[in-house]
Amino acid sequence: MIRFFSLIPRRPDIDRQRFHDHLRHPHGTMGRQIPGMLTYVQAHQFDTDRLGPGQNEFDAVSMPSFDSARDADALVDEPLFVENIRPDEPLFQDLPRVVFFITEEDVIVSRPPVGAAAAVDRQWDVLERPTSIQLLQFVHLDGNPDWAGADDAELGLRIGALRHAVNRPSAEVHGDSTPFLGVRQVWWPTLTAFQDGVDADPAAFGELLGRAGHAVTMLTVSERFLR
Repeated sequence: MIRFFSLIPRRPDIDRQRFHDHLRHPHGTMGRQIPGMLTYVQAHQFDTDRLGPGQNEFDAVSMPSFDSARDADALVDEPLFVENIRPDEPLFQDLPRVVFFITEEDVIVSRPPVGAAAAVDRQWDVLERPTSIQLLQFVHLDGNPDWAGADDAELGLRIGALRHAVNRPSAEVHGDSTPFLGVRQVWWPTLTAFQDGVDADPAAFGELLGRAGHAVTMLTVSERFLR
């Protein structure tokens, strides 16, 4: 799967609530109509004491997915985007600081294996839920090139994550000029599940996130607009 990440900072003169609400509607309502997207998710950042400084560098991340890198790259030229989305962006976004990143996604845990979680947790499916708690980590170019390790799946399971994916730059789109080394995505069904999982094994949480080095790490409420 190809995942398009748009990291969005809010305009300094817009308060957080107004920013998030505008992103949901009218922006999200218009955005879900754009043809060619397989899924469309908005991740809305909120502060947590489980993360350190810099977690609010970006206020939200828009995350449509596509069949191909070519389709993702063509998003900004789609007529509905040009006519509706682009004119709406400067109303609430700090456009000079927006970052686009097109990636190839590898889901390393789609659901916990038998015996690794309660039966009810194995029934949870992010694609069937309108909201979830999602941790996003964007690894800067001067971060650790080995940010994704062989034991990533195990570390995620140790902190109660029910889904885990890693994303690497699309060579077809970015070539040798990419904004990040990659992205880590980790999901929980609720905020309580995230807090309990992290608190149960803080060493695993620290190891998983710390190996990225220089990165933007944020906790979000992810809202599904298009399955």
